[in-house]
Amino acid sequence: MGRFPENFGNVLSGLDFEDVFEEHPKWICCCDETWTDGCTGLFLEFKNFVKLRLKNPISKAEHESRCREYVKTLKPDKIPEYMIKYTNYEHRIDEL
Repeated sequence: MGRFPENFGNVLSGLDFEDVFEEHPKWICCCDETWTDGCTGLFLEFKNFVKLRLKNPISKAEHESRCREYVKTLKPDKIPEYMIKYTNYEHRIDEL
């Protein structure tokens, strides 16, 4: 299983991919929704891990549950666009 290097920023540094999948729904959602096919190296390895995990219906449901809980901790103007679908704000934004 892959792991982010120890000197890889403040959030993912030293974490293995499984830890990120379980503990950082924002990063999983960002990777799944926004990363392009041009990823290489560690980023491609992580993207492939995420896509494979999300193909599993149980893993996907658990991830979506974590996303719904995560967005509850954010102010509406701080929710990333790719996570709006996990909020009650989605319908209000569509109506604007």
